[in-house]
Amino acid sequence: MYMMFFGSSVLLLVAMAVLWSIFPFRRGRWLLWINAVLFVGWCLVTFIAARSIGWEFVRQIFGMLMPMVFSPFVLLFIFAKRANWMRLVKRYAVIVSWLAVFMIVFQIPAFPTFATYILCFGVPVLVFFLLYVWEKWLAGKWNRGWIAFGSVILVVAFIFGSLLMNATALNASGDDMVMDWGGGKDLGMKPELDVTKLTGPKETAVTERFQFTAATKKMKVPDGSTKELWLFNGQMTGPAIHVKQGDVVEVTLTNENIEDGVTIHWHGYDVPNAEDGVPDISQKAVAIGESYTYRFKADTVGTFWYHSHSQSSEQVGHGLFGSLIVDPKTKPDDELDMVAFVAPKYIDNDGALISSDEWPKQLLKDTKIRLRLTNAHNKPQKIVLNGVPFKVAAIDGNEVNQPTDVEGKYVQIPAGGRVDLTFVMPNNEVRIFDAKDESGGWVFQSERKSAAPSKEIPEEAFQRESYGTKMNSGLDVSKGFDREFTMVFDSKLAFFDGMVHHLWTINGKLYPNTPMLMVSEGDLVKTTFVNRSYSHHPMHLHGHKMLVLTRNGKATTGSPWWTDTLNVAPGETYEVAFKADNPGIWMDHCHNLDHATNGMMMHLQYDNVYTPFSGHTHE
Repeated sequence: MYMMFFGSSVLLLVAMAVLWSIFPFRRGRWLLWINAVLFVGWCLVTFIAARSIGWEFVRQIFGMLMPMVFSPFVLLFIFAKRANWMRLVKRYAVIVSWLAVFMIVFQIPAFPTFATYILCFGVPVLVFFLLYVWEKWLAGKWNRGWIAFGSVILVVAFIFGSLLMNATALNASGDDMVMDWGGGKDLGMKPELDVTKLTGPKETAVTERFQFTAATKKMKVPDGSTKELWLFNGQMTGPAIHVKQGDVVEVTLTNENIEDGVTIHWHGYDVPNAEDGVPDISQKAVAIGESYTYRFKADTVGTFWYHSHSQSSEQVGHGLFGSLIVDPKTKPDDELDMVAFVAPKYIDNDGALISSDEWPKQLLKDTKIRLRLTNAHNKPQKIVLNGVPFKVAAIDGNEVNQPTDVEGKYVQIPAGGRVDLTFVMPNNEVRIFDAKDESGGWVFQSERKSAAPSKEIPEEAFQRESYGTKMNSGLDVSKGFDREFTMVFDSKLAFFDGMVHHLWTINGKLYPNTPMLMVSEGDLVKTTFVNRSYSHHPMHLHGHKMLVLTRNGKATTGSPWWTDTLNVAPGETYEVAFKADNPGIWMDHCHNLDHATNGMMMHLQYDNVYTPFSGHTHE
C-alpha cells in the first residue's frame, strides 16, 4: 500500500507540474480544472493510504508538500481579476510544482528539520517575492532565451548540488550523533566496562578447536563460470562448525591475503561483546599476516552462521561465510541433517542453493529430514519445497512450538535469516529450490520412480506470526517497558563514485550520525520498526534475540516469534521486545549489506560500556 501511495504521489505531482508548465502559454480554464482534479485525487489517495497503513507513512510527504502544492490554487483565486498578478502567479506555479517533484524524489526527510521547513515553506515565499521583483523592475531588460537557459542550469545545479551534499553525510565524523535514551533515564555513574574485557571462556575450557585461514581463490560458481572468491580454508561455503550444546568453541582466524582486513561475526549467536567480530567496535580488523582468536560457549541450540564483518557487503558477497550448528546434548539418531545457503549475489545472482556437504540423491521412504537453510543473499528469498508436506521447525535457531504441516506455500527467508524445514521422505520425488532459480535446487529421489516434482511456485506465503501453538515466551511485557525506541526507515539519492546511488536512513540520519540507542543492563526494551522506503530491510540486532509482538498493529498469535533478523517490508510496522542482558556496544543494522554500507546502521550501547577503538565501524 505504501508503494502505491508513494508511486501515485510522484505521478500525480509530475502530472500537475507538467500542466502548470503549459498553463502560462495556453488560455483556458480546462488546464486549471484538470490540475484541481489531480490535487483532489492526491488528497484521496493520501486519505486511503492513511486509513490503510497509518498516518505515519504519509505525513512526511503529504504534510510537508501539501501547502506548497495547494498554494498556486489559493493565489489564483486571490488574484483572479488582476492580469499582471495572474501572470506572476502562473510562473510561480511552474516553479513550486517542480520544486515539489524535486522534494518528493530527492529530499523528503523522515524527521523534518528547521532547514526542511524553510525549504518547503520559505522557498515558495522567496520565489513569489523574486518573481514580483522581476515583474516590477527587470522584465524586458534581458533576452528571455537566456533567462530560460539560466533557469534550467540553476535547477540542474540545485539538484546535482543536493545529490553531492547527501553523499557527504556518509563521510561524517559522527559528531552529530545523538544518544537516544528511549524515554528512560541515565542511571548515573557506574563502573566503566571496556568491551575488550567482555570476553568468552578461558583457553583451558576449550573443547572444540578450529583453524580458519581467509584467502582468495579462483573457483567455479553455480552458473559454470570461474570467479575469484574470498574463502575460509578455501571452501565454498566455509568449514562447518558443528558442535554440541555445552561445548566451548575456539576459532583462530588468520588473514592470508584479504586486503581490507577480516573478522568473524557469529550471526544470531549471543556471544560476549569482545567475541562479536565488529571492527573498530570490539576489535581491530585482522590484517594480512595477522591472527585473532575467538572463544565462546555453545549454550544455545539451533542453526546459525558466521561471516566476516569487515567490509561485509564485499566480503560476504565474495564467500567469507559458513555454518554454525549447535546440536542438543541428546540428538535424535534417526534425523538426517542437511545444511545449505542461498548464495550471495556475486557468487550467484539468481540465489542458487549451495552447500559444503554432499547431499544424498536418493533417500529411503520414511527418512526424517531436517533442512537447515541460511540466506547469505542481500534480498529476501522465496524457498519452495514441493512434493511433500513439511513443517517449519525453527526460525533463526529458535524452535517453533508444535509446528503444523505446511503445503502449497513458499517460505520467505530474510537476508541473514535462517529456517529449519523438516519432513518425512515420501515414496515420491521431492524438490527444494529458490523461486528465482527454478532450474536449480535439489531433487530427492525416492525408492521408486515417480513423476518429477512440480516446479510451480506457490502464490501464498507462509505466515510466521500465526504459526505454531501459543506458549509462555519467557519475557513478561505486561508491566510495560523501561525504554521504547522508534526506528523509521527512509531513502534518498546521492551522487558518488561516478553515479547516483540510494542512501538508506534511520530516523532521517545516515551512519555514523544515526542515533545511539542507550540502555542499562536489565532493561526491558521495546523497538518499533517503520519502513517508509520502497525496499525490504532485514534488521539484525547483534548480541540479543528479539520477540516479535505485533505486525502492522496486530498481535502475534502463534508460537512465540523469537528472531535476530527481522524482515521489514515496504509499508510494514513491527513492534519487538528484548531484554538488555548482554553488556556491550552492539551493531543494529540492515542485513541487506549494501544498505548498511550506504547508511543503514546504528549501535545499541549499554550506558557503562566503552570501546578503546574508534567506535565507528566501516562497512
